[in-house]
Amino acid sequence: MSLDDAPPAAPDHDGQHDQVRQSLRRVLQRFGPEYWATVDRELAFPDEFFGVMAQAGYLGVLIPTELGGLNLGPGIASIIVEEINRAGGDASFINAQMAICGTLVRDGSDEQRQRYLPGIADGSVRLLTVAATEPDSGADMSKLASVARRDGDGWIIDAQKVFISMARETRLMMLLVRTDEGPTIFLLDREEYGDRIELRPIDMIANRLTTTMFIDSLRVPDSTRLGPVGGGLKCLMKGFPVRRILAAAESIGNGRFFVDRSLEHAKTRHTFGRPIGQNQGVQYPLVQAYAKVEAADLMRWDAVRLVESGQNASGRSALAKILASEAAWEAGRAALTTFGGWGLSAEYHVERKLRDATIFVFNNMLMSFVAERVLGLPKAF
Repeated sequence: MSLDDAPPAAPDHDGQHDQVRQSLRRVLQRFGPEYWATVDRELAFPDEFFGVMAQAGYLGVLIPTELGGLNLGPGIASIIVEEINRAGGDASFINAQMAICGTLVRDGSDEQRQRYLPGIADGSVRLLTVAATEPDSGADMSKLASVARRDGDGWIIDAQKVFISMARETRLMMLLVRTDEGPTIFLLDREEYGDRIELRPIDMIANRLTTTMFIDSLRVPDSTRLGPVGGGLKCLMKGFPVRRILAAAESIGNGRFFVDRSLEHAKTRHTFGRPIGQNQGVQYPLVQAYAKVEAADLMRWDAVRLVESGQNASGRSALAKILASEAAWEAGRAALTTFGGWGLSAEYHVERKLRDATIFVFNNMLMSFVAERVLGLPKAF
């Protein structure tokens, strides 16, 4: 049985999930692993792919219909990123555009929503970046050094951020800084302020077009503030369950890419007069990888069920992301076992996808969240 034969992990009573998968697979035939290898090698943004996905309407699946989107929910969004990665692609560019705008949908002003969301849905406006992480505080958002100070009816911003993905390719970015009232988000339009935002590239293991960012004494009007003063973390946290679900779906797609490719190779590669898939040393790692990917998929759909029914999905989405990222990593190891030395060759795309999978395996903060909020253990120090 191949993964294509596996029963669906989530109810699909009207066939919508299957329709989306089949439609996506037709689109993705134009953007196979070789396309993504070129994007990766050139450290480029996949402009052609992004445009095709925008034309098909996929960028607006989490945006309300009255603002130009499709409002299809996180389940469909997760299928989109899963299928891109399963086809050998890199869904991070689409994931960012689909998911980051959730904060704007929920907490943006009417003027911000009307001005930007239709363009985000049709791809003419890119919102790809949340600038939050800092060199010294890392992910500890209570220790932000970047600040915004009141200046009459506006603000003066001084900020230094690190590990900021796709900042050079985005028009809009969300910037989290400290104010007297607490962490606050500003929505910066680089068409207006780009000449005051310095970006320096960072070479990373995978192509995320990562930069450091510097802002010195940038004055902005209060209309650039997104959400309440001091409420920035709460605004971002509302979107964490969906962001985790999509990260899990990316990992599930990566895991299925590894298993798909490994099964094909195990059945067609012959040594000592027989297919290598006849060897237990190849079979067992693939069975274990397959099982873990399928289990993570079930957790993904359980988290989707909670989100789409309006229930608290924080714990389940955290578990989905943890399980899926570890399953993809295990599947990558199984692929290396199957391909041997060829798994390290760019020709088979395993090494590139292993680099992509690496991005998702940093789960310490999620582990702490589950320990404290789900299992009721004391807060770790």
